[in-house]
Amino acid sequence: MATKSFSRQSSVSDQLITFKDVLNPRSDFDQLERLILSNLDEKEKICLKDFKKYIVKGEGVWVLDQQILDFVAGLLEHRSLNLDIRVKLLRLLAAAALRDDFWSFLQMDRKNRTLMRFPNLFENLTVEEQKGVALFLVNTFSTPQGADWLMYGSTWKLDEETETSNVKITAKVAGYSLVSYTPSLQEYGSALIYNIALKETKALSVPKNKYTEEDLPTVDLDYGTVSNQDIMETRESTQFVTLKVYNDVAVELSMATLKYIKKTKNPPEEVLYRCMKSLVKFSYIIPNDILHCVAMVQVDLDTLIPGNSARIDAEMKMLKAKLIKSTE
Repeated sequence: MATKSFSRQSSVSDQLITFKDVLNPRSDFDQLERLILSNLDEKEKICLKDFKKYIVKGEGVWVLDQQILDFVAGLLEHRSLNLDIRVKLLRLLAAAALRDDFWSFLQMDRKNRTLMRFPNLFENLTVEEQKGVALFLVNTFSTPQGADWLMYGSTWKLDEETETSNVKITAKVAGYSLVSYTPSLQEYGSALIYNIALKETKALSVPKNKYTEEDLPTVDLDYGTVSNQDIMETRESTQFVTLKVYNDVAVELSMATLKYIKKTKNPPEEVLYRCMKSLVKFSYIIPNDILHCVAMVQVDLDTLIPGNSARIDAEMKMLKAKLIKSTE
């Protein structure tokens, strides 16, 4: 199992997961350089050199400009290039994502969306490309700005007929990774789902006795960012209401998590813990949907979950109590 690291707190007791120790930017850059240097023109060589200054030598994000973004986009988009070029580049982006200032490079991509268009092709990528994409996205959670970029819910056009959003693509990568048959992808996918679940959420706090079509218009509601801890410690008399796009993502990831639990014999304790922790969080937002997901997947959590570890048993107890409460 890959060695995880904890980046920043998402609440008092929980920290988001990133992966630093699986990366070797100097080695990956040297290999990338050998693969492409002889085919670059002078302008592209300058882009590669400046990219190295940031990735390997630790210079500030000021060295990254639109030309470098276009250079990176070209390497990702041209499928005729050697597969290893994209794999090494994705690993370098995963290393860059751990930098506190990398988010400003992500912001440059708001027009062409290249850095999310490529992950959107996830199910059609090779396993090595998938691992690079998942690693890049999970490490982007290392900063609040990076996490916000991944969770951006406003839609944008893939083409003339299709719209998507960053958060939909992030969830897609997370779900596909977890239910894959590649252990390292399951590792990254579970970390992505865990990070999504534990990230602060924009929500309305609504008294349950006013959560009706007639009463809602009469209530003075405060819409804002709510921490994971606030949601988990909320009184039973309060219901948190989140945006539809977040609810849809929570349903999608709950389904993926339940499918993983059902199909995986002897899952790693750490991965199963992340799955259960995520389900508990989602149960505070969409309890009835999770009950429907359990029924659709036909998974017997009471048989598969207890006995794996004390902390997983504790999460199972919380999940069960919340789901039972929602049916009362």
